[in-house]
Amino acid sequence: MRPDEDGGHVRLNARQREQLMRIGTRLRLQPRMRLYEEGDEANAVYAITEGAVKSYRELPSGKRVVCAFLFERDLFGLAELGQYVNSAQAVTAGIAYRLPLEELARILKQDSELQFQFLMKVTHELRESHRRAVMINRKDAPGRLAMFIAMMHQRLSTGDHRVPLPMSRSDIAAFLGLSLESVCRAAADLERRNLVKFEGRHVAIITDPARLARLVATL
Repeated sequence: MRPDEDGGHVRLNARQREQLMRIGTRLRLQPRMRLYEEGDEANAVYAITEGAVKSYRELPSGKRVVCAFLFERDLFGLAELGQYVNSAQAVTAGIAYRLPLEELARILKQDSELQFQFLMKVTHELRESHRRAVMINRKDAPGRLAMFIAMMHQRLSTGDHRVPLPMSRSDIAAFLGLSLESVCRAAADLERRNLVKFEGRHVAIITDPARLARLVATL
């Protein structure tokens, strides 16, 4: 973990990073590797340093709902009543650290600044949940996909108009509350309107940022 300018990420100094690395177990992630399942005893929080992870729930109907995509410097694994409320699975290869809750709690009690950084991260997660709720309440599938691409551009872009999409289109559909077919049609619609160009399944290029921003803002 390293400092970041985005308030949604935990910004740690060298001493704090060393403390967390000392108590953490380094995990080498492989695609589709499960870190925990909904209902498991929540005895650790996880921090990503490389790669991508998805947080999801399996509904009684068998349908899967993706609740969040998590990337470098994200924390995940917060629980309710001692159990994980979602499942977590690696989307890509990467690195994560498993931070035991008991040892993490001890460190947080000793470091009020670190407590504040973790509180900022929890607040960020609430904002992200709100953004997803806004997305899935849109009636137009192209608008939902445009909002998702804009969100990924904010999270993952290196400064140009290329947007990495490391997740599958099925996962995007499960995040947006759409069918896979609807996502594919929405992608074709955005290309037809010259708003976005897709390079394969995992890269989107925003070809008209101003018009895409207007579509995103139209609720």
